[in-house]
Amino acid sequence: MNRRTLLKTTAAAAMATGLLPAMVRGAAPLISVRWLGGAMMEIDAAGLRILTDPCLGEGEAAFVMGDPNEMFDLTKGPNIKSHARLTPFPGLARQTYDLVLLSHAHEDHFDQKAQAWLDRSLPLLAPEHDTAALRDKGFAAQALRHGSTRHFNAPDGEVRVTALPAIHSQNPQVADMLGLGSGYMIEMRRSGRVQRIYWAGDTFLVDPVAQALSQQDTPDLFIPHIGAVGGTGALGQLSLDGGQAMEFAAQVGAKAMLPVHHSTYALYREGPEVLQAHHAAAGPQWSLLMPGEGATVTL
Repeated sequence: MNRRTLLKTTAAAAMATGLLPAMVRGAAPLISVRWLGGAMMEIDAAGLRILTDPCLGEGEAAFVMGDPNEMFDLTKGPNIKSHARLTPFPGLARQTYDLVLLSHAHEDHFDQKAQAWLDRSLPLLAPEHDTAALRDKGFAAQALRHGSTRHFNAPDGEVRVTALPAIHSQNPQVADMLGLGSGYMIEMRRSGRVQRIYWAGDTFLVDPVAQALSQQDTPDLFIPHIGAVGGTGALGQLSLDGGQAMEFAAQVGAKAMLPVHHSTYALYREGPEVLQAHHAAAGPQWSLLMPGEGATVTL
């Protein structure tokens, strides 16, 4: 099997300094993040409406994909199967969006139902590795190279989106098979205010990621993917566990962390309680935000 096809289907609320619920703040927030489960978020960045990693499937067959938690012959590929969503989808808060950001195109990040629903003319930024396949499906996908920045004149300010590398495995051979994904630094500017979110994507804090982050300004909010997916499977661990997320947060230096990619799907092997226990034991200066699915955090 070749690269990302290893996991492809063969068929078609917390409060912290500077991070307060919207009803508490008098002025309009510069940015808000509404978590919808998995890695799907509705982000309002200075009025620019962003949707990340759309996944709309529910029930026992929420999406179809190879199972990274199972052992399989790497020359033949994984067992293609249905995966369950354990939580109800909280619903979309908006009818339209200005931009879709995709960390990568595995079906647990862009599922079959979302692919059928999404307006194919909507601007979509994706990793270079996935762009051609997305275009073949008719999506208006554009590759944003790692280190490159796209500027948007939003209704309430300026938004800058910078792509950063997301490396899906600490094993270089597995990482190469799966292909490079993307994380994104999202920066909002308005009337002298600047705020930043680092959405990491499916990645570990390996050297290329650390080096890319060293070239960026410190974000206010860090959004990592946890869940410890794959630890029992042929490819090994493919997303952070709680301890690794703590180490990553120390490197990022943000005021707060909002972990995603946990609890929603049966695919996830570790819940957020491990990260919560690490955070309670360590007592770091940064805050751990744990909104429920459908809740909103504002900066």
